[in-house]
Amino acid sequence: MGDLITDLQMALIIIVFVYVIAWATELTKSKKIGVILALIIVYLTVYQHFSLLLIVIVLFFGYAFWDKFTAQLE
Repeated sequence: MGDLITDLQMALIIIVFVYVIAWATELTKSKKIGVILALIIVYLTVYQHFSLLLIVIVLFFGYAFWDKFTAQLE
């Protein structure tokens, strides 16, 4: 069971890293600086405060789910 959780964490890290690279590259207008900035952000967020990352993801996806769910009720 530990392998499944490790694999899910790795997939989550890759997804977040791709989004952060896109954001950082757009912000700095430089691919190289964007990748370096993304590495720093992902390292500090994921490896130092993984529970914070989980809360942000749950809120992000939970809002989209809750919005669709309440729209169907109306």
